[in-house]
Amino acid sequence: MLEAIEILLSQGTVYVIIYVYLFYLALLESSQYFSLFKRETVLFSSYILLLFIGLRWETGTDWLSYKELFDSLELHWSFLINVYHFDIGYVLFNAAVKLFTENYTLFLLINSFLTIYVLYRLLIKISPYPNLSLLVFYSTFMIAQFMGSNRRMMAMVFILWSFYYLYQQQKRSYVLMLILAFLFHRSSLICLLALLVPYRAFSVSRTIVILFTSLIIGILQLPAKLVEMSGGYLSTIVNNPIVEKIVFYSETGEEHLVTSTGSLLLSTTLAIIKRSIFLLFYFYVMKKNVLDRLTQYIYNIYVFAFAGYLFFIGSFFQMLTAFFAMIEIVLIGRMYSYSSSKDKIILLILIFFYGIFQMLNALNIYPELYLPYIPFWSDIRR
Repeated sequence: MLEAIEILLSQGTVYVIIYVYLFYLALLESSQYFSLFKRETVLFSSYILLLFIGLRWETGTDWLSYKELFDSLELHWSFLINVYHFDIGYVLFNAAVKLFTENYTLFLLINSFLTIYVLYRLLIKISPYPNLSLLVFYSTFMIAQFMGSNRRMMAMVFILWSFYYLYQQQKRSYVLMLILAFLFHRSSLICLLALLVPYRAFSVSRTIVILFTSLIIGILQLPAKLVEMSGGYLSTIVNNPIVEKIVFYSETGEEHLVTSTGSLLLSTTLAIIKRSIFLLFYFYVMKKNVLDRLTQYIYNIYVFAFAGYLFFIGSFFQMLTAFFAMIEIVLIGRMYSYSSSKDKIILLILIFFYGIFQMLNALNIYPELYLPYIPFWSDIRR
């Protein structure tokens, strides 16, 4: 851990500066005067993040495969061949941008602008503390998820909106967001399970039962074995990219799951501890307050994500729960609004160290792909 901190401070200064800046805004956000400028500060921070994602060069996972797709894409019917390996929405998006430019940096800027703007609109709408939400997003999801997969980051923000529309019972908008997410990342189809999430918050006892049961089932590896059997059977009768994905995920064992600790057991244990600490805080807030219905629903999605993480321990399917888990950035902002001044300070301290840990965790998995951050104008190449 100390070595990882030393590397971050020496080679990842820009990551630290952005984190400190976002934390400072989250700290100020609680003051009544600063709340008048909440929208403006979140908008400015969003611009910083979209530039940070869009101006990078050879930084982040899967860089080469996405750049090769954009560079090799030819604007005639044959480009649909790429759909087999990439998702059709993402291929069409590449084709649309390439009608106007062949500059990959401009493509990344457009990609990051659309994603961050859609996220910004959601946070302004449903997070009482959007600067705090943006801080958690940066440390927990942006570095690990958004700087590694151009497709995944667009799908994840569409899924967040789909949860909101599902709660509002705006069926057309919900279906539209789900279709958009699916077009950019087929695995987002797992979020159809959100239809099973109730609106009324799980009680503390029910939450514990759900999570404990999921943990036991996950340890026994029953879901992974069942999916492997189903995928194997379907692959014999259906030739489809989605089925191939199911087979790939089910056959990819824990030895292929890369973790920053080098141990899947240790990494999973730490992840469970981190989630449990926040869950205890949520229990505390729920005991002292009557939550509004939207917060209750968002809390249930978070519990659903946590249960899914435990359910698929040691399986690649564990990664798919990130589509649900990203609701955490909204939940923290809403739970924070119910907290007293003293509790807000405790939560901010918790979030500060949690964020640092998450940032170290994300950067330490593939340090050679993230450190140092390389802007497109730099002479440095990996």
